[in-house]
Amino acid sequence: MFTIYYIIIVGKTLEVKQFITILKNPNQSEIEHAIEFNLYEFFRSMIYIDLEDIQYEETEEFSRFSTGIPFFFFNGVIDCHISSENAIKKMKENITFFEKKQVPFLWVLGPSSTPKNMGELLIKNGFILDKLQGMAYNLKILSTESELLNKVEIIKIENMETLRVWNDIILTGFAFPKEVRSDFFYEAFSFILLSDKASASAFLAYYDGNPVASSLVLYKAGVAGIHIVTTLEEARGKGIGTAITLAPLNEAKKLGYETAILHSTEMGLNMYKQMGFKEYCTISLFIWQPGSKE
Repeated sequence: MFTIYYIIIVGKTLEVKQFITILKNPNQSEIEHAIEFNLYEFFRSMIYIDLEDIQYEETEEFSRFSTGIPFFFFNGVIDCHISSENAIKKMKENITFFEKKQVPFLWVLGPSSTPKNMGELLIKNGFILDKLQGMAYNLKILSTESELLNKVEIIKIENMETLRVWNDIILTGFAFPKEVRSDFFYEAFSFILLSDKASASAFLAYYDGNPVASSLVLYKAGVAGIHIVTTLEEARGKGIGTAITLAPLNEAKKLGYETAILHSTEMGLNMYKQMGFKEYCTISLFIWQPGSKE
């Protein structure tokens, strides 16, 4: 691990505070840990905004967040370390919590999650399983920035105006239902990206003058976590997905990061493999809808 420090002068006293920790020469276990916990930090980052309906609880056994938005992505249980004896009890507590709110939620399990049969218990209680492939890229082998594709321009999000366009690309690219399209992403990411405590960078791709793709890099768990990569349907198959992923990789390397990670769906797997990402672990998403029964 490599740590950068900064010094604050308070009166005549020097206070040394940790600013950022970068994973150096990571082994398999460290990469798996980073893949898992960067994702948890992504969810946590989104909910650190002042909205009335947001609830966040952190215990020794799990963390839970709820936004009140009726879409599973915005409500969930993460960082699960529950004993076998308490697994069923805690599962039912969480189901009851979200059932009262009448919102769907996801339960995320990674390599460190316990108990190991938690996934089986969730499925038996009405959860639907989806999987993401945890992947990593060695930034030390990343070549110098290549020339952009013809008609493609990529910009970094640095103001509210471009953030609004970026937000619209996310909602359209991921086909969020119209009834849940709100300003949540816009408000959450304005803090993550544009505040004095910014912990991430976002990028927007234009093709032939039109905004068509998005990506985000979150600097947590010692790595550069690539998130929210999407290209509008009409612009796919042109190499834009690769270009919008390379933008945060290039920034991360300039900042001294050695490892980039992401969580790939089946659709994006081949593209990331071709870019040089390698598979390390599986992240399981268990989705519960109100009214789901065993």
